Amino acid sequence: MSRVPLVTSKTIAKSGKLQIRSLYAIPSSMKLAEPPMARPASPTSPTRAAPQQNQHSTSNPPPSSSSLKATQNSGSTTLLAPLPVAGASMRNSPKWIFVSSSLQQSPSHYRLNSAGYGIPKARHFALPEEDRALGHATQVGEDAYFITSNGLGVADGVGGWSSAKHAHSHPAQRSNSSLFSRRLMHFCAQELQSTRGEPDPVQIMQNAYSTTVSLSMSEGIVGSSTALLAVLSKNGSELRVAHVGDCCLYLIREKEIIYRSEEMQHRFNYPLQLGPLSPTTPQQHAHSITLPVQEHDVIILSTDGMSDNLWDEDVIEQLSRFAGPSLFTPPSSPGHPAHAGGTSITSSTLRTALLPTTLSHSLCSRARTISENGSRSGSDDSALTETPFSRRAKQEGIDFEGGKPDDISVVVAVVSKPR
Repeated sequence: MSRVPLVTSKTIAKSGKLQIRSLYAIPSSMKLAEPPMARPASPTSPTRAAPQQNQHSTSNPPPSSSSLKATQNSGSTTLLAPLPVAGASMRNSPKWIFVSSSLQQSPSHYRLNSAGYGIPKARHFALPEEDRALGHATQVGEDAYFITSNGLGVADGVGGWSSAKHAHSHPAQRSNSSLFSRRLMHFCAQELQSTRGEPDPVQIMQNAYSTTVSLSMSEGIVGSSTALLAVLSKNGSELRVAHVGDCCLYLIREKEIIYRSEEMQHRFNYPLQLGPLSPTTPQQHAHSITLPVQEHDVIILSTDGMSDNLWDEDVIEQLSRFAGPSLFTPPSSPGHPAHAGGTSITSSTLRTALLPTTLSHSLCSRARTISENGSRSGSDDSALTETPFSRRAKQEGIDFEGGKPDDISVVVAVVSKPR
């Protein structure tokens, strides 16, 4: 059973002007591979391919009490978020996947208009060849993600297993975190599509995890991955989330961050992760989060390649840039584009329909610019910008400046009514 974390108010923004009430305060991390079936106080496992040039996060304020209720459900922590929260809150060829609104078959009152995009980071070595039989998931370097009509998922493979230190310790085993993360997402999508009753993301992730681990063990392959899964309830009124590790989820309503997930980790550079040699399991350790949703809510899932390089206000800025006014104006309002000229389809509604595609691409591209060049302008002679990752590193006594090179995967969905 996982410990129920206390609620805290945490500043995520670089400027400190925008804030969000987070459901738990666990420091962010750059990834270490977990040791075989143990969780020592001072882990010595390899890092997740830590960058060698640059290396930052907000400090954790003291926990405070809250009216938020946390309960234990099937071995996982269930957090019921009080919505809305007042005030605003603060990886080398790209990979696309798009689910258009016309393809949505969700029986719920609401559906998801979704798209995903990913950019793998530059590497000096070749990753193992992709398993194209895993067609439900898209691989981005060591990341993977999936989209279905009523759910989304992202996973971030831990690259530290491929280090020379691990290879020396386990000479008989091959490492392949990219295969593990893609299998995990593939089987999550498969489990979700076969679900007939109310979807339980923790159980879906547990079943996918069991299948993935069994295959890895039978093939003598090691590796691990963080994972984040979000599904709509059958009536579409709730977003149900299972979370292990340090991927990131945003729920945004009218340009305000209603909910932002926090990283689950043992210590800096050492997140909870799923794998054949890890003691972590979804059933015992995943946080299960239930979030009420409404029409026009924007859901963003990303690997830490985005969240380590972009501040929350960067995300809101990109959303504001690409979203049409119809996304944030009630249809009954005189200011809604549908009332302008009486047309049913406007440029604004078209922008809203294309938002998952444009926003996922934009967030990936902006995060890549910062991760590779270390500055928001993209100019090599510019001063290195402060990033969430570089701030966290400095708080841990690590001298690191600018962005963190990493695989970047972003999935965006807009909660919509069937037309």
